[in-house]
Order: sequence, then structure tokens, then C-alpha cells
Amino acid sequence: MEEPQIVRYQKGQEFSWHYDEVPNNALENGGQRLATLLVYLSDVASDHGGGTMFRDLKEGYDSESSLVMQPKLGSALLFFPAKSDGTPDERTLHRSEVMTGDDEKWIIQMWIHEREYKAVLPIGNSHDLAADAVRETIVKLGLAKDQ
Repeated sequence: MEEPQIVRYQKGQEFSWHYDEVPNNALENGGQRLATLLVYLSDVASDHGGGTMFRDLKEGYDSESSLVMQPKLGSALLFFPAKSDGTPDERTLHRSEVMTGDDEKWIIQMWIHEREYKAVLPIGNSHDLAADAVRETIVKLGLAKDQ
């Protein structure tokens, strides 16, 4: 599993259209991403944006509306950016909608690869250095077990 990432979006922020697949020149570390898991750590009102939108997946069989997962504390979205043979699935193009309200969107994102993935940390970064900030964020979000 690739290193989990905690991401925060505030008013006016978004993540534009993208695929979660690994570029061909980076497949040596773990191969292709086969699964993406987004865990929502906050609620975002439906009229405040922030949803995870899939351009080519629709809400229902007869729908023309793009599939949107609205953030709800404790919910999760699992999708598969590549087929089991590692071929990218073009239908998984997605984005985070622009945050229009004053809420904050918090997510944890995780990826499962075809093969063992070796964590790669930039020089000067370490899990130990991030531990205090992670603990503070967990408490701020009300996710600490001792609360």
C-alpha cells in the first residue's frame, strides 16, 4: 500500500480532473494502482461543493448526471483506477469540486498497488517529524479515541 495522505480543502480550493493511475515511467515501484480508497473525515453540505465527481460514470442507468460522492464523516469511496491486469480504466477520470462554503473537507486517500510498494519519503521528511501534527489533526477532527 502506498503511503496514506491526509488532505484538507478550504473555500475556493479544488483538485482538477485527474486519473489515479501511475505513469508508465514510474511503474517499477509497486506497479499500477489497482484500488483507491477515499475516507471522508468531515461533512460538507451538498450546496457547498467538495464532492468527488466522476466525469464518465453516471448516477444511474438512465441518468446524464455525473456520479458525485458528497463528503460525509465516516463514509468511504472505493474505486478501481486500473483493471486487474494493470490496464488503466479511463472511466475513472475524477476531480474534487470547488469548495464554495465555509466548511472544510478532510479526507484520507490510500492506494493499493499490483505488487509490494516501497515507501518513498522526500529528503528531510519522516513519519516521526509528522507525528505531532497528525495527532493534533486527529484531536481537532474529534477522531481521538480518548475523547
